[in-house]
Amino acid sequence: MKNWLKNYQWHIISWFIFILYEYFLVVLILNIKGPLLVYCMHYVINISLFYIHSDLILKKTLAGSKPRYFKLTALIVIEIFIFSIIAYLADQLTLTSTAPINLKNVTIDWKFIFGALWRGIYFILFGTAYYFVKRYIQQKQLTAALEKEAIKKELEEKQIAIELADAKNSYLKAQINPHFLFNTLTYIYNSTHKSEPRAAEAVRYLSKLMRYALECEHGPNIMNLEAEILQVENLLQLSRIKQPDLYIDFHYDEGIEETKIIPLALLSLTENMVKHGNLSVSTDPGKIDLHLNNGVFTIRTSNLVNTGLNDTGFHTGLNNIKQRLLHTYGNNARITYGQKDQYFQVLIEIAMQ
Repeated sequence: MKNWLKNYQWHIISWFIFILYEYFLVVLILNIKGPLLVYCMHYVINISLFYIHSDLILKKTLAGSKPRYFKLTALIVIEIFIFSIIAYLADQLTLTSTAPINLKNVTIDWKFIFGALWRGIYFILFGTAYYFVKRYIQQKQLTAALEKEAIKKELEEKQIAIELADAKNSYLKAQINPHFLFNTLTYIYNSTHKSEPRAAEAVRYLSKLMRYALECEHGPNIMNLEAEILQVENLLQLSRIKQPDLYIDFHYDEGIEETKIIPLALLSLTENMVKHGNLSVSTDPGKIDLHLNNGVFTIRTSNLVNTGLNDTGFHTGLNNIKQRLLHTYGNNARITYGQKDQYFQVLIEIAMQ
């Protein structure tokens, strides 16, 4: 009800002013005095004709690409005819009321017919004007909305063009920067492999790892496990150059190298172990096991917890792997991790399809 009043409040106010205007006009000019309520019945009829004509008749006949003028003319004639009959019945009912009105008995003569025609045509024209004004406002609002949408689309296209240009620029930089980096690493390796063989080997393994990481970033979503296994071995070799007493047992089933999984998952787990785990105990080394059994591929890692180590960012890599698994495999993959006794363990299970 509140919404209805809000939507039609100006209609109500306008009709109220119009009724008062006509009532006082009749009293002052025609000197026909009577209570306002007597005329309410006629105004209900008039206002009903107004809205029936504007919101029903015109909407049904003029809407669309092909207006139906013949049908509109026929409906207007029917409208006026029905309106005249209802007006006559209303006049008869008015005469039977107790209100002191100076009216004689109502008869259907030329005067009555002319008055009914005039009143009906008056409100039909009034409703027609209202229909076209409302239609004009709606079309203007629609045009404004379309213009706004067009401007928004144009801005989005410009933004996309800017982002595309940035992406192309970044891609060109990405092509230039790694090229410069690998040339520099090659120069360092060639300059130090005789005088500082350990440092040169570290540069060589680092270069392989970085090249693999860049290939994965711009490569496919899944890759053969063989490439990842090779990079894990490179990472372990690099880590042992810096930390000779680093012990990790890396085991995988024979023939598992052809299995396709998301890249960098195994490498990230290994990096986490090297960075955060205690791998210096030869009798209790870290373990990395890869298995493929009954269509389920598993990665299992375990290592001693490095107590007292600041593990800031420790779970970032694991959360990243979790999100990538969910994005690629959905419910066919899961990762669980946590500390059990003095060991930190990670288990990834992927149902291969």
